[in-house]
Amino acid sequence: MVPDPSSSGGPGERPSTPVPLRRSRNFAFFLGGNTASWAGLGVADVLLLWLVYSQTGSTLAVAAVGVAESIPPIALGYLAGALADRYSRRRLLVIMAAAQAGALGLVPISLGLVGFRLWILLAVALILESATVVFAPSATALLPSLVESESLDGANGLTQAFSSVAWAVGAAFAAGLLVVADTSASFGVNVVVFGAGAVLLALVAAGATRSPSPPSSPSLPSSPNVPGFRDELAAGVRFLQGHPWLLRLTVAGVAAGFFVTMFSPYLVVFTVDGLGLPPSYFGYLAGGYSGGFFVGSLLTARFRVVQYYGRFFGLALLGSGGLLGVLVLVPQFAVSLLALGAMGVLMGILITGSITLVQRVVPSELLGRYLGLQETMVWAVAPFGVLAGGLLIQVVGVRNGFAVAALGMLLVGIVGLASRRLRAIGYTMPSPPEGASLDAPTTRLADLDGRRAQPAGDPPALLDEVRS
Repeated sequence: MVPDPSSSGGPGERPSTPVPLRRSRNFAFFLGGNTASWAGLGVADVLLLWLVYSQTGSTLAVAAVGVAESIPPIALGYLAGALADRYSRRRLLVIMAAAQAGALGLVPISLGLVGFRLWILLAVALILESATVVFAPSATALLPSLVESESLDGANGLTQAFSSVAWAVGAAFAAGLLVVADTSASFGVNVVVFGAGAVLLALVAAGATRSPSPPSSPSLPSSPNVPGFRDELAAGVRFLQGHPWLLRLTVAGVAAGFFVTMFSPYLVVFTVDGLGLPPSYFGYLAGGYSGGFFVGSLLTARFRVVQYYGRFFGLALLGSGGLLGVLVLVPQFAVSLLALGAMGVLMGILITGSITLVQRVVPSELLGRYLGLQETMVWAVAPFGVLAGGLLIQVVGVRNGFAVAALGMLLVGIVGLASRRLRAIGYTMPSPPEGASLDAPTTRLADLDGRRAQPAGDPPALLDEVRS
């Protein structure tokens, strides 16, 4: 595969004829394909873990699947972002969705030919997660080219909301599927789900207008005008280093994620030991959080969070830490359900707003690399959060362990609000002057390093600023 600047969905592409979100066929196909992929992941997570445990009876074997799934985000996250900047993002989405379907298709084939082999399941988990890691930054980086700029908040809200619900529905569907169908048929259904996603994403590629390549743009990486892959990786790091406000926000987000991973994997333990309820009630608590996340994602555009994102970042973490404290202080099911639902609303707004902010301020040709680098940082820290939470719960109990995580989130929120530079981060897109072209809107970013970012429509200026 070689870089194809003229291919649809490539870096820097803008919609040729922007249309309102509700009438955008490309966005509808994209939303359907992305939702199908997330539903397939929900199904796959349940099927793989159930098959491994039912055949081995070993929790260590189940843990091995988790280890296999944690390797690609750390090892490939930044490389995946560079691929999204270097090649056609639409084609990458179609290829990765097909790869997800192909990986799951190996399971019934191997069961029929050689029977259960743990190493095959681990390889499938590794391939599936690798394809997912490449899929994620490509999808996020592609979205701004499918909708008009004014609709980006709403498009992200719908994408995040449908993704969260699709995963939960997929997991529930897989549990029911195992009751009425055998293992091979269940995995076959999962292949169909991923295949449907690939077809929908292929329709996005087919229905998009191709961007003409610049006359001087070469198509082969061997040309001296096209940077090498290593140079592109270095450029992504330089971009983040050259924009300290974005680096601070990224580090603060990673720190918040650390404390989230301290408690989120152990909600089922809290359900049993903290609330004294059967494990099945965990499903209701998880559903409450997912429902809140769905609502929060849709509210992001209405509240225009991106305009004052820095302040909301600190407030949302303070609120989430406080709600987690409520779970600790009032261990009742109804209170826990409401608290997790409210936390889901805050996290839905926080995450969706973060995605929209990044899409608006990072140049399109660097967007995949930033998203990949952020993904790598989050996943590199996550295992330490899970380990710290597990050790705390083992030593001081689940409620005290959750209390420490709540204090950590409160601390990050306080730091965010106390930092003038973090607190004032925000993005506004003023109305263009009379006679100005709508294809190159003037945008302004509150950059508190003593300067304002260049207009988002002029990426070379940003690159020159980073190099200097």
